[in-house]
Amino acid sequence: MNKDRFKGYDPDVRQLVLRFEQQRDGHNVFFDVDQLEIIIDYYLEVYDIEGLQSAVQYAESLFPLSDSIRMRRANLYSVQGRYKEAFAILTELEHNNPDDTDVCYSLGTLHSVMGNPSKAIEYYLKAAADGCQLDMIYGNIADEYDRMGNTDQSVIYYLESIKINPDEPRSLYNLASTWNETGAILEAEDFFSKHVSQHPYCSNGWYCLGSVYYWLKNWSKAADAFEYAIVVDPDKIDSYFALSDCYSALGQTGKAVQALHDALPLSNNPAEILYRMGYVYQQAGNYHTATTYYRKAVREQPSHADAWFGLGECSMHLGYTEEAISHLLRAIDQDPDVDDFWLTLADVYISLDRLPEATALLENSLPESAYPYPFFARLCFCYFRTGRRNQLRNLILNESFGIGDYAAHVLSDYPELAADHEVVDLFHNQKQNPANS
Repeated sequence: MNKDRFKGYDPDVRQLVLRFEQQRDGHNVFFDVDQLEIIIDYYLEVYDIEGLQSAVQYAESLFPLSDSIRMRRANLYSVQGRYKEAFAILTELEHNNPDDTDVCYSLGTLHSVMGNPSKAIEYYLKAAADGCQLDMIYGNIADEYDRMGNTDQSVIYYLESIKINPDEPRSLYNLASTWNETGAILEAEDFFSKHVSQHPYCSNGWYCLGSVYYWLKNWSKAADAFEYAIVVDPDKIDSYFALSDCYSALGQTGKAVQALHDALPLSNNPAEILYRMGYVYQQAGNYHTATTYYRKAVREQPSHADAWFGLGECSMHLGYTEEAISHLLRAIDQDPDVDDFWLTLADVYISLDRLPEATALLENSLPESAYPYPFFARLCFCYFRTGRRNQLRNLILNESFGIGDYAAHVLSDYPELAADHEVVDLFHNQKQNPANS
């Protein structure tokens, strides 16, 4: 997340885009088709939809019959989710010129977002006929095979991509992740060790080697690899985050925080960095210092839900229960879809014996959760403790939550319920007759 939106682009691209934006602001500047293609492609690559739409419209006003501009109109439709309109333009262009590799590539990306990996691969292979940008195309093909569950083919194409461009970030990292997910982590270690030996200035290779060591829980070697990645590319912010994680795992809190301090100048989201610093201190049990950084994070970005949640957790550890409740409520307000926020607040209420508040909170959140068990179990306990037997019975027998299979877990987690024969019978009846509501 570097502040320079043109990082990695040639100066000519930067100059063209800035000139276009001046033109958009009222300056009279002319561009030819080739220049407009570069401008449009920049906005597409950085996923600036507003800029993309503006550039396409301007290009169409100057060159309404240009096939290359029409193709980019299709690309705009594709990122907008208007797949039928995109497909109509691209199939017409393909019919007129079936050997146009740019159109084939666009059809490949369109089929990919439409969930047709086999067709996407077919068109990517056609696009590869001109030999241009094969590292990216082979990486795309590998991704499609991965979506199809064909790991062997995905690995083959990631390796082909890396042969062409040894520092191709997507293919390198996806290859490492694929090997990790398939249990071939030692193969990954061997490959990336050799890769950085052959390409010592490959920052993405060092990052992947660090990731492999991290997955192997070899924190020291992982930290060394991430340090090398930073030396080769000091602007790669993910390397600082990964290095911080390694030092945290090693119990070296000061170094973990220092890595995040070093990342601050690279970030356009300082609140996230401050939150991460707070989290490092919280994990180390230093709740006072964690609170300091969490407060800095929410001052920087009042909507940072995780920082509010961190404040709530630290306040609980420090014995400031009312503050904890206030902070947790703020976290829920900012992001009501995170179950942990609701559950943690419910646990606070339960620990304080404020059961009516816990009950109301759980009743509001239970129907909305995709994973109802933790809410269900706590609500059973609250109903039981407050003597609301009818509500408890109705909750247990409510088949919509599919709770029957969780009976043993609830009774294990809450021994008071297990000691009540009527409650035990309700659970057993629900398990045996799930439609009994």
